[in-house]
Amino acid sequence: MKIRCLKSDLVKGVSIVSKAVPTKTTMPILECILIDATTDIIKLTANDMELGIETVIRGQIDEKGMIALDARIFSDIVRKLPDNEIVIESGVNFQTLITCEKAKFNISGKSGEDFSYLPYIERENPVSISQFNKLMTGELFDMNGDILKVVSLDGHRISIRKIELKESYEPKKIVVPGKTLIEVSKILSGEADSEVRLYFTANH
Repeated sequence: MKIRCLKSDLVKGVSIVSKAVPTKTTMPILECILIDATTDIIKLTANDMELGIETVIRGQIDEKGMIALDARIFSDIVRKLPDNEIVIESGVNFQTLITCEKAKFNISGKSGEDFSYLPYIERENPVSISQFNKLMTGELFDMNGDILKVVSLDGHRISIRKIELKESYEPKKIVVPGKTLIEVSKILSGEADSEVRLYFTANH
């Protein structure tokens, strides 16, 4: 694999997916960020088996492939590189060379085939809501018609927020982990005019 991208794009992508890298795990592969350039886009993915985040960054693919790199080491290297084009090239035994101007780093990677991929979610009939809604600790998403109620409780208090939707939907109740909502809220811009789409399957 060989890809090229600007430092600013890579730093942003790494920062987003790093939120799903576990601090402690018995599976070393989960301590990695997956760089997937097997198609025509560059995807970064992290997954702690409870929360998975995937993002696409701009860049050029010189040679298709994928590699899993230790998230902490990779993130530290990327942040210290000059503000210029970064080249990431993996070769034999998953050894990976990261270069930018005169800086060169050679680190060991892992097979991308061993990475825990995110479940495939069919993107049909999404629920669209404004990103301005700060869904910090909400857990129950209760949809009925054109109303979405987000309900959260901490054992002493209950908080309910009603959101009017642009379209009408079939009744649906989904419990979403608070940790997931917190990380999503950090990634979203939070602008009232921007929308976020929610997709649901039986298990995700």
